[in-house]
Order: sequence, then structure tokens, then C-alpha cells
Amino acid sequence: MTANTKSAFGKNNIFAPESPSIWQHLQRNPLLITAQWLYAHRPPIVIPRPTFGTPVKVVCISDTHNEKPHVPNGDILIHSGDMTINGTFEEIQLQLGWLNSLPHHHKIVIAGNHDLLLDQSFFHRNPRLASPDNERKMKELKWGNVVYLNSESGTFDVRDRTVRIYGSPMTPQYGNWAFQYPENEDKWCNTIPESTDILVTHGPAKGHLDSSASNPTYLQGCAHLQRELWRAKPRLHVCGHTHSARVERRSWEWLEWSYDTVCRGEGRVSTMLIILASWVGAWVLYALGRENRGVMTSVNAAVVGDWGLAEGKKTLIVDLV
Repeated sequence: MTANTKSAFGKNNIFAPESPSIWQHLQRNPLLITAQWLYAHRPPIVIPRPTFGTPVKVVCISDTHNEKPHVPNGDILIHSGDMTINGTFEEIQLQLGWLNSLPHHHKIVIAGNHDLLLDQSFFHRNPRLASPDNERKMKELKWGNVVYLNSESGTFDVRDRTVRIYGSPMTPQYGNWAFQYPENEDKWCNTIPESTDILVTHGPAKGHLDSSASNPTYLQGCAHLQRELWRAKPRLHVCGHTHSARVERRSWEWLEWSYDTVCRGEGRVSTMLIILASWVGAWVLYALGRENRGVMTSVNAAVVGDWGLAEGKKTLIVDLV
């Protein structure tokens, strides 16, 4: 899946119109645009450094779509789905072979909506695409030392600590692809174990790393996943799906709560008063010397795409403290 990008076919192409201006966005959805501006201009959030021990270096990639970018070494490598374009046995096996050649001690992978072979229910819904060999081919995949998580958890020992990772490929319906659910259906409620250190999902949460700079009001993330994050509160959330790679720090305070409420389309004037008061209060405390400490890092790690990572930079690295 890709984020909306500028038209390459000229201004008059009705199938790829130019993105609206900020003024047009403000006219259409003043609550969301105002909330986004306040959220983007809140005081800087700092993840505290550990007082002892060595941080776990997590290397994050997603949406490689058959590409094999250079990947720096680290303690844990996470691929958050869409290894392939067409999801065939050959494509998946080539990606697994590449991942197995990398030096990371722990390699965790989830599927994405393009990785069709890994979702046998997709072929049940689309019998014309089915083949009697699909299930056999899926069982014949050589995973090697790659750990595949499909709505399940795994524990991984890194030096003197245990890291708990939960991974799920599910995303809201977008076309006819694998591992998808109707947008109004809550597939996330109470699914993520509260002890989770790292959450790996293919899609982002609503309002977080799910839009492009050219079309900020087109939020492609899941509102149900957003609510579940507030309950589970993992320390790191890695996703992809929307090709707009970047990093966000989160702190679970009133400013974020009211911002998330607006992103879900549930905001009222009272919500905006809360976000404005929280924003002013946060800056006052920051001016008085209080450090705005974060408790979670979110990463959209999409390798391919038109916005987010600088040219030649194909991976994001997070120190889990």
C-alpha cells in the first residue's frame, strides 16, 4: 500500500488530482488540522537513557517488496510485513533467503497484505486465484533462523534481559488483499499482552505515522489499534504499510489522548479545549525546566515509498532501553 503522492500526470488528471492545500484542509476539517499542528509542535519528547546495562539495538525494516537493502547489524532485526509484491512462494523464499543471510542474532518477521501465500483464507475468499499447491508450498517455505509471528508472541533473550515481542499482520480493508478486516470491525480489543516490549504490526495506528506530508488529513491507520495501544502501552511499536517512514516519540499524556480522540473523528469543541490547555501547560512546564519524557517509540519502517527516509537510507534503528 502506498500513501497519496503528487500527481505525475498533470493538474487536469481527474484520477490523480493534486493534493489540497493546507487552507483547503483547514476549511474541510478544522478540528483535525488544528490538533495535528498542536501535536506536531508540542515540546520535544526525550526517551531516558538507561542508568545501567546496554540498550537493545533494534533494526527496523518493512515493505521491502522484493528489495534487498543494506541492513546494519543489531541485536534484533524486525521486518513488519510486505516482504513481496505478489506474495508468491518464489518471492517469499527469496526474501527469507536474504533475511537468513543477515548477521542479526534474532530476526522477527510478520506478513503484510501483499504476502498472499501466508494467508490461506485469502484463497478461500478468492477461489479463482487458489491452487491445490498453495498450502503445500506454504509448508515448504524454509524459514531458517527467521521467526514468523502471526498474531502471537515470542520471547527473545538479549544478553541479560528478555524481550517480549507480539506480531500481527492484520490491517483494515483496502482493496482485495491478505490479512484484512472491515474497517469498522474491532480486531484488536485485548489482543496485545500487557507485558509486550515490542509490538510489530503491518499497519499503523490512526493518526500516527499513517499519512503523507502532501495529504495530512488522509489518515490510513486503524482507530481500534490506536485504542489498544493505550491499553497495552508497549515500549516500541514497529509498523509499515503506508509508505511514509519516520519515527515518533509518545508519552501517553492528556495532549496525546485528546489528539487521538480527534483523529478517530470523535473530537468536539471540549476536546479541542483540552488539547489546547494541555499544549500550553506542556510548554510552560518545559520552559520551567521539566523534561518531557517519552515512554514509547513508534516507527514506520517502510523501505519503499515517496516520503520519509532520505535517499539511500533504508533502515531505522531504535535503542530499546
